[in-house]
Amino acid sequence: MESQIENLKQKFWKGKTSVEEEKMLKKHFQNESSSKTEAGFFAEIAKRKTIENNSEFSLPHKKNRLIWQITTMAASVLILVTLAFGLGNLNNKNPYTIDDPQQAFEISRKALMLVSTKLNKGRTYSAEIYKINEVKQIINK
Repeated sequence: MESQIENLKQKFWKGKTSVEEEKMLKKHFQNESSSKTEAGFFAEIAKRKTIENNSEFSLPHKKNRLIWQITTMAASVLILVTLAFGLGNLNNKNPYTIDDPQQAFEISRKALMLVSTKLNKGRTYSAEIYKINEVKQIINK
């Protein structure tokens, strides 16, 4: 009988026991009067199971329910106000559109000049890198 219990314990700790085998182990340790760690383990499981079965679900108090309702209404109002302002701004004209072709041409010309000057600066830096590469080639020869 003890060897069978030992085999069941090994299977239990490996997680390979069936429900019937676990019931046999629980019965054995409930009947056993020694203070083994496994007996304490199964006693604790039985105690927690009775505590969990005795717990009941209760509805929140009226005060909590009132707070919940108020926050829900406030969130709903906030969403509606946000949508109202967002939809109101959809009708506004885009501030970046330009109707005058001459003004659009001048703005485009200035933007292209800015890009051109930045590219020219980049070319001067690349010319300096080219000089550095020439010096490296002379040194490596």
